[in-house]
Amino acid sequence: MSGLFFRRRPRRGRSGLAGLLGAALLAPSLALAQCAGQDLRQSADPALWAEVEAEMAAMPYARGLSWRATRGDRELRLIGTLHLNDPRHAPIVAALAPEIRAADALLVEINRQDKARADRQLLAQPELIYITEGPTLIDRLPDPAWQQVARLAQAAGIPPFAAAKMRPWFLSMSLSVPLCARRIPDVAHGLDQQLMVLAEEAGVAVRSLEEAMTVFQALNADPLDKQVADLSSYIALMGVEEDEFHTMLESYFDGAFEAFNLLQTKAFLRAEMEVPVAERQRQLDEVLEALLYQRNRDWVPVIEAQAGDRLVVAVGAAHLPGERGLLALLAAEGYVITEAPL
Repeated sequence: MSGLFFRRRPRRGRSGLAGLLGAALLAPSLALAQCAGQDLRQSADPALWAEVEAEMAAMPYARGLSWRATRGDRELRLIGTLHLNDPRHAPIVAALAPEIRAADALLVEINRQDKARADRQLLAQPELIYITEGPTLIDRLPDPAWQQVARLAQAAGIPPFAAAKMRPWFLSMSLSVPLCARRIPDVAHGLDQQLMVLAEEAGVAVRSLEEAMTVFQALNADPLDKQVADLSSYIALMGVEEDEFHTMLESYFDGAFEAFNLLQTKAFLRAEMEVPVAERQRQLDEVLEALLYQRNRDWVPVIEAQAGDRLVVAVGAAHLPGERGLLALLAAEGYVITEAPL
């Protein structure tokens, strides 16, 4: 489900956190004429960028999208995916085709069958993503904050009356997707989806690493009042900007998505705003723990329990790097990790 986090650059000394609340749903590069933008890595403050590069140099598995993990006779082929359609996926799929066809199984975050079940469950339990009882956000937020939400929702192509009924985490995730991206056909047919099609056509089992509702339950774990309070703390910082959209895409295909993550995170924590830095750090830590680190830990025993010695593991690129990333966790289980450029 989640993979690449969509954050915004500082605007007038500010930066947003809303996009940290969910998976990135981005448009393919064919839409870049519509979703035009500049690469923010090129205009970053030199001192800040130097810090990013230093952290990248010290971080395990910080660069790269394609890896092998071997232990004895077992070999895992790990791919960092982008959960959206892009023509640049084509050579990646072609390069991986022989390995997927020869694999005992393809492991993804959520396979098609489990996703379909989750979709049915969300229809049966709309309270997971919508406010179905009591006041909507119109009454739960101060009027200035609600007016800001309404403007942002309209700019993103979401009717304000619909935004008012969304739970704060779902609203934040929805506002992180530019309107231009919503107009792209098959936007969600990302690399993971394309690899699943390839495996299914080859008769290779496609298995889920987690229960389909895990992400929704994690995002919705806090009481609604706390979700609203967190939303209020950074509502004025939200904004859909195509520069971040473009930068995220380019960072991914450069194999340096983590650099973009670090750049945006540092900008968010250093921005001049009323919300104290400690509170922003708390929000950031909670989101990363729920959406990345805990899930990484949960996936390791699932991978270990899979039958077969040749497995392909395709998960969002944000899950791979760092000391709490999936690659480091597998290394701790005795796997030898090597980069395997495509």
